[in-house]
Amino acid sequence: MALRPLAFGARLNDRGRSVRVRQSSADPRRYVVEDSRSDRETRRRDHASLHGALRDLARTWRSRLH
Repeated sequence: MALRPLAFGARLNDRGRSVRVRQSSADPRRYVVEDSRSDRETRRRDHASLHGALRDLARTWRSRLH
């Protein structure tokens, strides 16, 4: 039986800010969090697990409120 990586992605948008989680194109077992805003460059952070990437997504999204 062949093992395939989990295909997962998420994107949150609000007033010119977008936070996105996707699989890394270089290694399908890793995930990338991209934080982009209309007024600055996109920040990318790599994570070894989906759990870490989702935690980073939640922390980044909550930080826009403060």
